[in-house]
Parts: sequence; structure tokens; C-alpha cells
Amino acid sequence: MRLSTLVEEAARTATAQRVSSAMVAVLCAAICTVTLLTVGRTAAAEETVLARLDTAGSRLLVVSDDRDAGLVTPAVLQVLSGLDTVERVVGVDTPFDVVNGVVGDGAERVPAWRVAGDPAQVVSLVEGRWPAPGEALVSDAARRRLGMAEPFGFATDTAGVEYPVVGAFTARAPFEAFEAGLVVVADPATATDSVHLVVTGVEAARITEALTLALLAPPDLSQVSVQSPAALADLQRAVSGDLGEYGRGILLLTLGGGAFLIAVVVLAEVLLRRRDLGRRRALGASRWALVGLMVNRTVIAAMPGAAVGTVVGLVAVMRAGDPVPVGFAVAVALLTVLVAAVAAVLPAVLAATRDPVSVLRTP
Repeated sequence: MRLSTLVEEAARTATAQRVSSAMVAVLCAAICTVTLLTVGRTAAAEETVLARLDTAGSRLLVVSDDRDAGLVTPAVLQVLSGLDTVERVVGVDTPFDVVNGVVGDGAERVPAWRVAGDPAQVVSLVEGRWPAPGEALVSDAARRRLGMAEPFGFATDTAGVEYPVVGAFTARAPFEAFEAGLVVVADPATATDSVHLVVTGVEAARITEALTLALLAPPDLSQVSVQSPAALADLQRAVSGDLGEYGRGILLLTLGGGAFLIAVVVLAEVLLRRRDLGRRRALGASRWALVGLMVNRTVIAAMPGAAVGTVVGLVAVMRAGDPVPVGFAVAVALLTVLVAAVAAVLPAVLAATRDPVSVLRTP
């Protein structure tokens, strides 16, 4: 029997047997809907949690030179900026207080950070121009506290050193702390107190930390302190593993239960239609043609059910605020149809292997 003829006959059989076809369709719809409401939402929750763990703030690695040994040099910063695991890198000094230079010592103080490297790595320019070494940018909040009408002027520290303010900035994540004050561009020939690295992912934290310490080469590791997101990498793997295992368990349970019920429906149809199937065998249909007929008939009934169940599941999870990727939903629908086809194989083989003479014999 040709494949086209087999499919046409399966479609006619599925249309004629409305009750069993409807039951298969309903079961497939239920499998898809339940899977999207459970496994789909679990996968969406996993993606959300992992995305939050992988924000810029979670990827910040800070290595500080606690004894001011001059370890964080411009040469070290240049080498670190070329690492594949590093997204951004700057040297940062310990913050110091500055006041509005026009007002003097009685003015309100705000913190200032001396930054070595490209200031665009940590802030975005809002107004004015990028500062030269020794010049500064001011945040809007610090400008108001300093009493500056515009983000231009100069600030002085406790030693009387002046820092011309040439523009305004907003801090980039994860350097939001800089919003409290000024960012001063450091002299490119001087070392800084610490190096701040934004790694490409928390999983790259350990190797980047090791490479950074190797470049700094402190005589004693007690000279440096490290704030690393490496612990978040372990947490990320644990969360991903736990949620993934839970989702796989729910998926297997849903598909297994649905496959069992579909197999029962197909077996019931085989028992009810045993004379029709025996007649086909007696008229020359091969065993594999009967198996193909039953499996294709089940697939034809399963496809509209899976489509409806997928649409219902997608709408439900979207209204619940946990959108599931369309690709995942399509994969669930295809997997459900495949499960229905596999579930129909055993009852179909049982029907095809029975003796047609005994089936057609009148009791």
C-alpha cells in the first residue's frame, strides 16, 4: 500500500471514528496544556532567575591592593582588558571627599572616585565633554548637593587640589555607587587602589580571578582582597540543575500518563473494530499496513488536539505573567504527537498479529 493511500485511508478512519478521535485529541490537548502550565512555567522561571544572577552587578570582580603596593598599574589594566572573559575593566581609587571650590570648606561634601582607564566603561556622558586626566564629571544628585547650577565649575579636596568639572554623567551598571559624587580621570601613569572587572558571565569569574591575581603578582596574598562572583556561579549551576531536574520529572510524568491513556483508547478501538481489521487482513492487507493505518489514524487525531492545547497553554501562561518561548511550545506540541504515535504502536501491533480467520469466525 502506497503511503498516500495509507494516509488517505487513515484520515477517513479518523473521521468515521469520531468518539475515539475526539478522545485522542482531548488527551493530546490536555498533555500540551498541562506541560506548558508546569514545565513551561518552570523553564521560564529558570531563565528569569538565571538572567537575574547574570546581571552586570552580579558579574563584578573587585581585587583591591590593601597595602598600596602599586600593583594595579596601567599595564595590568591593559592586559586585563584584552582577556576574552572580561567585558569591562577599570582601576578605581578609594573615594575621597570634595566640596564646591567656589563655596569652599564650609560647603557640603560629596565623594569622588579617581578612575584609571576609559571613563566610558563606568559612566555615560549626559552633558559637556569627556574629561582629561585630572578633570571630573559630576552626577545630577552630586551637582545639587554641591550647589552647582550647571555641571561645570571645579571641586576641591581636603588638601586643596582642584578638579575642574567639565560635564555630567549617569553611572552604568554595576557602578551605580558613583551616582553619589564625582568621577575623576586618573593620571595614566599612576597606579590605583583596586581593579574592577565586569566578567562576561559568572561562570568566568574563577578563571578571571586567577588570571588577575597572576598578573598582579602580589608577594603575599594577604596584601590583596577579592570580591568575586564565583559563589554566584555555583548558585547558578545549582538553581539550573534543580529546576531542570524538576521540569524533566514533571514532563516525563505528564507524557507517560498521557501515553498510557492514549494507548488505552487505541486498544479499545482495536477491540471494537477487530472484525473490520480482520477483514482487511483477509483481503490481503499486510500486518505493517494495518500498523501504519492505526498509527497514522492516531497521529491525524492528535495533531488538532495538540495545536489547540498549545494555544490554550500559551494564552494561559501569558496571562499568568510567565511567557513561554514559542519554540518551546512548538516542541511540546511535536513531542506530544510523537508520544501519541508511539503509544498507538503496541495496540496496532496486537491487532495486526491476530489471526484474521479467528477474528472473522462467527461465534
